[in-house]
Amino acid sequence: MPLPVSVLRGGVVAVVATNLVPVVGVVAAGWQPAVVLLVYLAELAAICLWAAVQTLFARKRPNNYLRRAVAGDRRRFELVGPLQTKRGASALPGPLPPVYLRNVPTFLAAVVIAPLVVGIGFVLVALTRPTITRSVASSFLLGGGAVFVGRSITVLGRFFRDGGYRDHSARSILLTPFRYLLVLGVLFVVFLGLESGIGGGPLVDPRTAVVGIAVAKLGYDVRALRIDRDPERRSWTAKLYGSRATEIEPEPVPTPTTSPSARFSADRSAAVADALRAGLRYVCWNGAPTAMVALLVGIGLIAGNRGIVLAAVGLAVLLGGVRSVTRYLRYGTVEYHCYTDRLVAFDRLLGEPQAKMATDAVTDVTVGHDRIDTRLGTETLDFEVIDPPEPPETKLFVPDPEEVETGDIADRDVPLTLRHVRDAEAVLDCLGLSEGT
Repeated sequence: MPLPVSVLRGGVVAVVATNLVPVVGVVAAGWQPAVVLLVYLAELAAICLWAAVQTLFARKRPNNYLRRAVAGDRRRFELVGPLQTKRGASALPGPLPPVYLRNVPTFLAAVVIAPLVVGIGFVLVALTRPTITRSVASSFLLGGGAVFVGRSITVLGRFFRDGGYRDHSARSILLTPFRYLLVLGVLFVVFLGLESGIGGGPLVDPRTAVVGIAVAKLGYDVRALRIDRDPERRSWTAKLYGSRATEIEPEPVPTPTTSPSARFSADRSAAVADALRAGLRYVCWNGAPTAMVALLVGIGLIAGNRGIVLAAVGLAVLLGGVRSVTRYLRYGTVEYHCYTDRLVAFDRLLGEPQAKMATDAVTDVTVGHDRIDTRLGTETLDFEVIDPPEPPETKLFVPDPEEVETGDIADRDVPLTLRHVRDAEAVLDCLGLSEGT
């Protein structure tokens, strides 16, 4: 009888086949335990690789970053927060889904963290004291290749072909590699215990132990698939970290169908100067980054090591450059569309409205001038609104999905700041407001 389409599409066949590779290798091909453990390490590497790729395409929005940033609590996410709150995506040619700019920070973090996770897995394998021979290496290449193909089929089928990217945020995707590393660590500890035994003698034959571990891992993977397909069932890791069921379903910012009566944006030169200043401030006067760079410079000077000093300078340039870019993307690419009843922040780069502010929700407006405004003849407007969004309460455990506010806040009026515009009075006139309203 043919398998149900739901089973095939759910990736069960590929997962079962991937987990049977070590069992068949031990039972039929006589693989050594070291081969199986190395195959699991290869599977961990495949999971980390695909998780990094998947983060770019995840459609949902991380719950914590969005709500804190919209509520005005941007200081905790000053470096990459401006990107993580961006709405909109860039289309790719062919059948691939669009790439989301807001996911780039998580992607870069995954690229950095993935080798560390694989390195931890390598340490776990090394603890088993494997004996690597030519036969073990060739068997590992065969088994590792089969496992990588199996994991690739699962990801390509469930995430891309079946639209799984619509159900995840970049954050929820990273749960998979960390959860797999944890399970792998438990299995390796069990293997070491069975192999060492009592008084130096193994409790069971190492090959038998490996087969038992492979069966246990198969059971875990099948259970993880079932939980992933049923949002009402939650693992304990999802309760600690969250899951796709607790992330935000994106909605577009409501905008009128008519054309705006006026458009305003930051002066290009002022926006560039503002971005460079933000990068310099982040490195020189921003707590942890400043202390880190100063500490490295101090160590290098005391030790007389020019390499450490140069590394500190490189780190400062990197952090300052990232902060400058994200600052420019926060204000320099945004155009403010003025309608009769609202002001809409529209990102020209992504072609997507970012936030809106109704005119009747404004409680106060101030016009300020910083050094850049004074030198370049621009002005900065700050609006306050009625009942602005509040940052979420920090909790140890993530509540059940029905208790989490997973709806988007695209229709909320948020306080807007128009930096370095040429004619602030024209903005106020367009909105029917006056300074101090």
